[in-house]
Amino acid sequence: MVVTCEISFDNNRHGTFYAGQLVSGCVTLKCDRPKEIQAVLLKVVGYSITKWSEKSLGSSKLYAGREDYLSSNTYLVGSEQNNNRHTIQAGVHNYNFACQLPYQCPSSFEGRHGCIRYIAKVLLIRPWKFDQAYTQGFTVLKMLDLNFDTPQLRLAAHSEGYRTFCCGPCKTDPLKLELHLPQAGYVPGQRIPVTVVVVNNTAVAVSELRLCLVMLVRYYSITPEHSRVERIIISRAKGDSVLKQSTRSLTIDLPIPSTPPTCVELSNLIQIAYQLEVEALVKSLREQQLMVMPVTIGTIPLAVSGMVVQQPPRRSAHYEGPVSRRDPPGELPLVAALGSVPTDLTPSPTDADPPKYEESKHTQKGNINEEELHAFGVNEFAPLYPVYSIPSPTPVLSANARNAGFVNQSFVK
Repeated sequence: MVVTCEISFDNNRHGTFYAGQLVSGCVTLKCDRPKEIQAVLLKVVGYSITKWSEKSLGSSKLYAGREDYLSSNTYLVGSEQNNNRHTIQAGVHNYNFACQLPYQCPSSFEGRHGCIRYIAKVLLIRPWKFDQAYTQGFTVLKMLDLNFDTPQLRLAAHSEGYRTFCCGPCKTDPLKLELHLPQAGYVPGQRIPVTVVVVNNTAVAVSELRLCLVMLVRYYSITPEHSRVERIIISRAKGDSVLKQSTRSLTIDLPIPSTPPTCVELSNLIQIAYQLEVEALVKSLREQQLMVMPVTIGTIPLAVSGMVVQQPPRRSAHYEGPVSRRDPPGELPLVAALGSVPTDLTPSPTDADPPKYEESKHTQKGNINEEELHAFGVNEFAPLYPVYSIPSPTPVLSANARNAGFVNQSFVK
């Protein structure tokens, strides 16, 4: 007996949706001979899970959590409410489906200690035998439009710091670092033009500047309550040396690869933030100075002249999400139909080129069938994130750049 199942999405070959959109598609069952079942059930679910262990005093302690965002059950054939048997005849059978996504869904993510996952699953239910499961993962993106999130993302950002080396009579004059960004919000595919001004009043040279874009993932557990942070470098660049007692200004481009958008509010179990790190190495002293500046990674870029990007729906009053990690919702959100909601992410011909959808190279691939004993088809799944082919912002170091002061705050602490 050979049964195959394909789950496809309408007008969306990437299987990538924004929160609030309608997920519609078709389930295709192919049988080489008649097959007896009680029901064919389609489940569309979204959830986050975290799980890790830590060793302490010779023993290992397990931390875990789960949070649900979406649960939709549709019987395509039969029902589990009765014991009637149904026969799926040999041949090809198509079943259409549709499911509304809540507006406050966090973005899909597969990480080392947890995931935010959305799947469509077809179950061939047979109480007299094991059920057969066919699963298709799809990507859901938080709609983070940099044009509307906060006005500060458009403004130039500035940060500076001083450091002296050694102490007492050997104490050096200060080494000053200034960082300048033309804006605080970016999208994958752009480059961050980082202007670094090094005022080196010390008697030793800065041998090298190291720049990196870091993704910080904070995982929370519920049983027991705990958290940990994973630090992932997603992009690197280097700058030249700076001679002793001299000043030098360098602009270095830091590329942004495919990566999940910033999300620190919608999930109570997994939060994602980004920061730019610039390190000045003083090798002769075997020391360094580190500067950190937070940046925001979005899904819709800041508008530039002549470019328009189609924007999916922005918010809903139907689901505001749990109040806090310690106050999970008592039941899953119910979202009413919203009428005309775009399901195709492709902009119209008058808009800018649509983004490509690519896997993130610095995150994990997940096993979307890990909860099923009798799963068929592909187990591995990796979310796809939009990568734009648009101009990167022009580096700006204006006379009043100091007025755009920036207070460093550590996401880790």
